Parts: sequence; structure tokens; C-alpha cells
Amino acid sequence: MAKAPGAASEGRGGTTSPPVGPPHHDAPRRAAAPDRRADDAHRRTDAHWRAVFAAAGETGARVAGHDWAATPLGPVHTWPQSLRTAVASCLRFPAPVMLCWGEKLVVLHNDAYLPVLGDAGPTALGRPGAEVWPGAWDVLGPALRDVLAGAAVTRSEQRTPPDGAGSAERRRLTFCHSPVIDESGTPGGVLTTVTANTPVSGRPAVPSPRPAGAEPPPDAPVAGERGDRRRALRQAEAFARLAGALSFARGRAGIVDVVYRTVPTLLGASGLRVATADPGAVVLAVTGDGGPGRLDLADDDPLARAVRHNVPVDVAAGAGADGGVALPLRYADGGALGALDARWARPVATDEEPRTLLDAVAGLVSQALQRAELTGSAQLMADFAARLSATRSTAEAIEVVLAGAPVVLGARLPGLAVPGRGRRLRLWAGGDVPAGLRAAYDGMTVDDPRPLATALRTGERVVLHDRTEFADRFPGGPDTAGAHGLVTTVALPLFDAQRRPIAALGFGWPRRRPLRESDVALLDTVADLSEQTLERTRLAATEHDLVTRLAGRLRTSARAAPPALDVATRYRPAVTGMHLGGDWFDLIRLDGDRLAVVVGDVVGHQVEAAADMAQLRTVVNTLIRLGVPLGEVFPRLTDLIGVGFLGTCLALVVDPAAGEVAVARVGHPHPVLARPGSAPEPVETASSLPLGMVREPVAVTTVPFRPGDLLVAYTDGLVERRGRTYDAGLAALCGAVDAARDAPVEAVADALLDGRAGSEDDQALVVLRHAGPRSPLPPQ
Repeated sequence: MAKAPGAASEGRGGTTSPPVGPPHHDAPRRAAAPDRRADDAHRRTDAHWRAVFAAAGETGARVAGHDWAATPLGPVHTWPQSLRTAVASCLRFPAPVMLCWGEKLVVLHNDAYLPVLGDAGPTALGRPGAEVWPGAWDVLGPALRDVLAGAAVTRSEQRTPPDGAGSAERRRLTFCHSPVIDESGTPGGVLTTVTANTPVSGRPAVPSPRPAGAEPPPDAPVAGERGDRRRALRQAEAFARLAGALSFARGRAGIVDVVYRTVPTLLGASGLRVATADPGAVVLAVTGDGGPGRLDLADDDPLARAVRHNVPVDVAAGAGADGGVALPLRYADGGALGALDARWARPVATDEEPRTLLDAVAGLVSQALQRAELTGSAQLMADFAARLSATRSTAEAIEVVLAGAPVVLGARLPGLAVPGRGRRLRLWAGGDVPAGLRAAYDGMTVDDPRPLATALRTGERVVLHDRTEFADRFPGGPDTAGAHGLVTTVALPLFDAQRRPIAALGFGWPRRRPLRESDVALLDTVADLSEQTLERTRLAATEHDLVTRLAGRLRTSARAAPPALDVATRYRPAVTGMHLGGDWFDLIRLDGDRLAVVVGDVVGHQVEAAADMAQLRTVVNTLIRLGVPLGEVFPRLTDLIGVGFLGTCLALVVDPAAGEVAVARVGHPHPVLARPGSAPEPVETASSLPLGMVREPVAVTTVPFRPGDLLVAYTDGLVERRGRTYDAGLAALCGAVDAARDAPVEAVADALLDGRAGSEDDQALVVLRHAGPRSPLPPQ
């Protein structure tokens, strides 16, 4: 017996799996086909599969003529591909096989299973199991549902009554139940095969637990026929084991490994090879006798010919075999996705049992490979989306699109066209695009007749299945892609939030690719993800520019530094969103050519943090100008504006004439001091509470600051990163200061920021160098 998935919905058997990716936008490239075209496609699908079923014996003809729309499974065109392939394989198998599918365990079977069904046989097809065996379903139903709940292969034994009048011989029938995995990766049905073991003699007859109304099988055949029957039933058990193993195999490599290890024994073959091909690829991956290898699709090898022409290819005798056949593995629409090459030690006719078994095996393997391809595409798409989500700029997003989209689609030679100056287009190309192809697009304008410009100009997806279609659609135009070995090409328009084309993404395949429904879903998902990322990075760049200019207005010091000091300042907001943050710096010119430097950071972002920052900056600036001692600035600040904020601050008073710098620090990162001939190191000061919590005077640390010395003050955005300690960030900053110390201060500032891009926090930086005469100063 068999069952449908205990956890699956009834609709799984009657609907196809949804395409991978988010819902499609209401854009020209995603316009729905008219109902009439959809109806025509459904009729073609029904006709194709009914013809496949009808060629598989008496029961196959009944399946082909059955009114499936009146059953829980629905019309054939709504069946998932896993169900259609499983039915086709079941019908062609020589031993008793039954398939049950859907929540109601709808029954399908082959000719050989009819004797097992008994009286229920003529009416079982397309009916729920509970209706076929009402008397036994209370026991059989729950037991079979457990198979799918655990997704495990199980067995049960039954004994038949004596085979003939007056005979005490009985056979043990073993029912092997294997879950069939559907496109979602979960069990969608159960495949049941029956095997017969050695007769048991001299024991009393035990009633068979067969379904109510079933009759015993015909009288026992002669010895030779019994041997044939036992062999067929053993093959049925092996077939069930193969189906179960394929259901749980992970990826293409796992499927090929299962096939190579199990199928030769099942077929009684002396040799086997398996070839698989990526969609649109011109090279086959081959596993089998002689080891793994690569095979050009244009080769004269039977495997290559079977895939290239999509027909069975007889294999001549030789290499220890008397011949064989290379049988194509096919997609649901009939396209070739690989091939099996089986060899036998004896001649095997086309209509013999091994060839029939090979047909059934090819159906199972094809289904498993299609499932693996869909699963692999979903994983690649998830990886692609994750990489896009981490991009910070338009240039980085384009780089990820050009590198990731071809991997998801198995395509080659990617290019992205974006508007340039005037009517010219700018082309970004992937790393494997040859220079000749890049040069062919130099000077391309929006009016160019080629597909990439057409997609950007019109907003329509351009799909050319081969170069004949190109010639028909673009007569007289230069076939640049075809000249570089591409056969099927696609140009996808990418839109902004207002549905205006902002770019066009092109790529292709060196072999004709039909672009099935699942492929089109992948194309749309790649386009959706790419355009969303480009729009996000464009908006982020605009916001970043606005914040940077506004922050510059808030942070610009009004007075120049003393002549003895070279000073460079930088501010860079966080890379995500409108983060007008609380980081600031200030330069305050004091008497005696001294310079006060303040670098601070208020916790938070947005307007509130910016307002707190502006208030703190003003008060600290005023206190320092009024001559308040450096150690008393921060407790005075708390007295004046309270504790309604939290942050850190570093205040320095640099006296180049005296050759020293006074440092007061409240919760802020240590400044870094680099002296000629010495490694940069942080200036150690006494610890203090953060800004806003300081009530007592702060300890002031005074260190020498002589000509040639370099001092770097900064906010924590320059050293802190998620997943990295502060000490590690400080060490990295000291290394960067050491590498750039001899450059002008402006170049030092640029180097420090460039090496620390991508922070999730603001970054403020002040770099000072003592530029006075390098004569020794009196001892301190």
C-alpha cells in the first residue's frame, strides 16, 4: 500500500510550486500573458503528458483518458513535475508498483499491480485510498501516514494463501514504501513496490491482510516463470530503494553518486556512465567507468550525441560489452539535461526488460536532477541577495550584480549599461568579458539598435533564443554577442522606484537555452534584487552627500591654526541612512599661538543627536575661550546643561612654542602620538566617567609635542567594528598612522579614512603635526 504526505495540503498535488523570488512588479517585462495563451499552454501540457502515459500499457491508456479534473489531483497541467514524472516511471515499470499522492492518498498504479488490487483494481485509479479500501483504511491509513511524517523507507510483509489446489506452499510478499520528494523538498507521495520471497512450505495457511474484496492471485506459474517473477520483484525492491535514495540525495553530485552505485545492479548492466549539463553549457560533466571527466557537447561520444540531439543513441559493442544505449535525461518540457549510458554483457533489444527498466530509471533520475537544480538555484539566489544587501555604494552594487547574476543563471559575459553623458551609454562589464567585446560597445548610445540599448530605452525584456531570432528582430544590426560565441541572450531592464528604466543587464549562454517558467522566474528575481539594490545605493549616496555637506557647515572652524602647526580635519557620516550623527570636532585658536582641539561623540543619530552635539560644541567652545582650566571644563559643562545626554569627549591644548600638549579625556578613545623614529602609540591618561556624568575635575595629562611629532585625535567610528575588539581597532589605527606618517597631514587624514571605510558609525578626525624648527628643546 501507499500513502500521500501526512503534513501536505491537498493542493500540493493539484498546483505547481510557486516560482523562486519576490512578487513581480507591474512592469512591461512582467506583463501577464493573455488568458488565451495560458489556456493554449495548458492544453499542450495536458496533451503531451497524456501521450506519454498512453504509451505505457493498458493502465497507461486509462490514466491518459481519465477525467483528472474531477479528482483531488486536478487537471494534468496543474500537477507538479515530480508527480508527472513519478507516474510516467511507475507505469513503465515491469513489477507491481503503486503511487499514492496528495492529502487524500489518491491512487495510481501500473499494469503489474492490478492482481494485487484484486476486485478494487478496475475502480481504484484516481480515487482516495479511503474509498478504495474502506474496510482496511483505519489500519492502513495511519500506518502509511507515518511513512511520510518520518520521510523514511519502510517495509511490511504479507503471506498469500496457497498458490494451487492442495498445495501448502505460500509466498511472502514484501511491500516497500518510499516517500517521493516534490519540488518543495518535502514528501509529496509514496511509491510502493511489491517483492516475493522464497515460498514457505508445510505451514498452515494464514489469511492475507489484503484489501477487502481482493481475490488471490492466479495459480502459481511453472518453476521458470516463478524465477522470472522473483527476479522482477527483486528489481522492484531495488527500484524502490533507488527512488528513496534519490529523494534524499543532496545536490547533483549526490544524485550522480547514488545512480552510479545502485543502477548497474538494478539494470544488470556491465557498465554505466552519467552525464549532466548546466543549462546553456557546451561541456558535460561525466561520471562513470573511467572516472569523472569533461566531455565537449560537440563530441561524437554517445553521451554527447544523446544530449545534443535529445534522442536515444545505440552504443556499439566493445570494451567488454555487447552494446548498450545512451538515453537522454529530460526536463518536464522534454529538453535534455543530461544522459545515461548503460552497457550490457549480452545483446539487449529495445523492447527487452533492461531497456524498459532504464526508461523508468531515467524518469526518476531526471526528476531528482530537476529538483536539485531548483534547490541549487534557490541557494545561489539567497547568496546573491545576501551579497547585494551588504553593498554600500553603486559601484560596489554593480560589481556584485555582474559577478553574482551569471552564477545564479549559469550565464556568461555579463554587461550592465547605464546612462552616461548626453545620449551616450556607459558599459560596466564582468571580469570574464574579453576586451574585444567591451570595445564593441564603446560609444554606444541610447538609440543603438542592439538589445542592451533597446531594453534600456524601451523598458522591455529582450530574449533571443538563438541568432536567427536576433537576425529577424534586428535585421542588418551587428550581432556582437553572437560573434563572441553566445547563442541565447537576454537583456533585462532595471527600473527605479518610479518604474523608469535606469540600467540594462545583459548576458547569454553558448548553447540554446529554452528559458522555462522557472528560468523566467529567476530572471525576474535577479532583476528585482538588482534594481532594488541600485536604487538603495543611489538614495544612500544622495543622502550621504547631503549629510556630509550639512555636517561640514556645523563643524567648520572659523579660525586658522597657528603657523607652527599643520592641521587636517575630516568628518564622514555613517554609510547607511540619514545619519546626521553626534560626532564633532572643533579647533579653537588661543593666545600665545596655542590651539585647543576638541573631538566629541554624542550617543545617537538623527536630529536629536545633532542638536545635542551643536549645544555641547558651543558650550565647550565657550568655556575654553573664557580660560576655564582644561580639567574643569567637563564638570562645568554638566553644571550648565545637566545630564540629559550621554557621550564622550577629548580636549587638547597644543602649545607648539612650549613643545607640549595637555590632554583631558572623558570616556573617549585615546589619541595616538607618533614621534620621529618611534612607533605610534596611544597617549595614556587617567580614566573618567563619560560626558554628561562628570561632576569632579578631570585629570589632565601633559606630554611632550616637539617638531616632527604627529598627533591624531578621532572618534570611535574610526576604530570600532562589529566583531572586533577596541584594542584590535586601536592597533590597526596605529599601524595605519605608521604607514602614512611621513606624508603631508592632508594625505595622512585621507589614508586613515580610506582604510576604514564602511563604518556603521560617524567618523571625526583631526591630524596635527608640529611644523616648527627641529632644534632640540630644553629638558622638560
